[in-house]
Amino acid sequence: MSIAIDVLIMTTQLIAIVDPVGALPIMISMPGIEKPEVFRKALKIIAIAVPTLLMIFAVAGPYILRAFNISIADFRIAGGIVLLVIGIDTLREGAPRTMGLSPEDFIFTPIITPMLVGPGAITSVMLFTTYYGAPEVIISILITSLITYLIIRFSFSIIRFIGSNMLRFIGRFMSLIIVAWAVSLIIEGIKEALLI
Repeated sequence: MSIAIDVLIMTTQLIAIVDPVGALPIMISMPGIEKPEVFRKALKIIAIAVPTLLMIFAVAGPYILRAFNISIADFRIAGGIVLLVIGIDTLREGAPRTMGLSPEDFIFTPIITPMLVGPGAITSVMLFTTYYGAPEVIISILITSLITYLIIRFSFSIIRFIGSNMLRFIGRFMSLIIVAWAVSLIIEGIKEALLI
């Protein structure tokens, strides 16, 4: 039961950070996205790239920390600050200001990164690996990736159904979740650092 709860907690937090709903306006503005073949290609790339990138960072994260002699407390504080900036930035602007809008490959940039697999998601899966076991983290990544795929898959229907105003409201609410989790990470990291 505890494994299921851990997976649920990670999946909920990761969905809030990946925020596929917040990526919908960018997705539908992709050049040629109204063409079925372009949309199918975008979906295929998203379905492969999102879980692959997240799992690479989740598995390699602890080794990266050891290689640079960074403690878990240090990384929790730094990760919390990154998430806090992203969350506040999204609350104010509707999307991270660092997002590029004139990329060579619109599917990878800005849709996959930094919108879906950005600094927040990368930081999160690395932190998850320090809290939970690798199997649980991978399961949560796969569930999050599936939900992300389904939301993107039905993006046009979702936008027509909920409307643009509700879409913005959901994006802001998810940003609040990110900010709250970021604050808790910073506090926990400081407490742990003071005990060392």
